[in-house]
Amino acid sequence: MILMNSLLTMEERTLLQSLGCKDKAQAIKVLEELKMTLPVKSEMFAAVSGLSGKLKNERIDFAYEMKAAAVEIEE
Repeated sequence: MILMNSLLTMEERTLLQSLGCKDKAQAIKVLEELKMTLPVKSEMFAAVSGLSGKLKNERIDFAYEMKAAAVEIEE
């Protein structure tokens, strides 16, 4: 199943799901804390920073994105 309205990549949705956050505000908080522990030049820092920015600055339906992540894992 391909979800056309998703604003996040599969990797971003999988990362969010692995964090186990219950809502967007908690996800942003966890990502900001995680970002502080990562080396600035690492790929993970770039991914976490970009995802945090997306969640803060774009109108993303967190529940929809988490549902999309669950569907991808089942397939």
